[in-house]
Amino acid sequence: MKPGFLRLRAVAAIVLYAGLALGAHAATTEEDAAIGLIREQFKDVDLQRVIEVSSKMKLDEHSAKRFWPIYQSYLLDIVVMRDRQLGNLGEFARQLNAGWIDDPTARASLARSLELEQARLEARQRMIRRAGEVLSPTQALRLYQIELTMDAALRKRLLEQIPPAQ
Repeated sequence: MKPGFLRLRAVAAIVLYAGLALGAHAATTEEDAAIGLIREQFKDVDLQRVIEVSSKMKLDEHSAKRFWPIYQSYLLDIVVMRDRQLGNLGEFARQLNAGWIDDPTARASLARSLELEQARLEARQRMIRRAGEVLSPTQALRLYQIELTMDAALRKRLLEQIPPAQ
């Protein structure tokens, strides 16, 4: 397991449980600070992501010049979605702190989560299509596999920190 993932896991747990302890109200200074820490940790994760893609793709200089702007745009899309996801998780934590989640809140949280899942898929598809214009089909497939593997590992670690709805 990579050190960056361990730090992210610890911070994610702290933020989630801090949200649970702070109660159902607007974001406090402590919650804002905790979310800021998560964002900083995600910068490390994003850097590791770039390093891993770079090492596994082994692009020549010409392909790299055309590929990296596409990938950077994709990472910006991920950051936007991650911020939305953090907001969704904060609301979920406040509801858990209240002791239960009512049906309207559960429906809204599920709808937001599914929308984010769809947006993540669309962003990845868009990036792979655009990258496929500058990469060989084999390289595009490799990129897709790398992305799936990294996302699965990261999401598993994050999801392990979120208690099930009650």
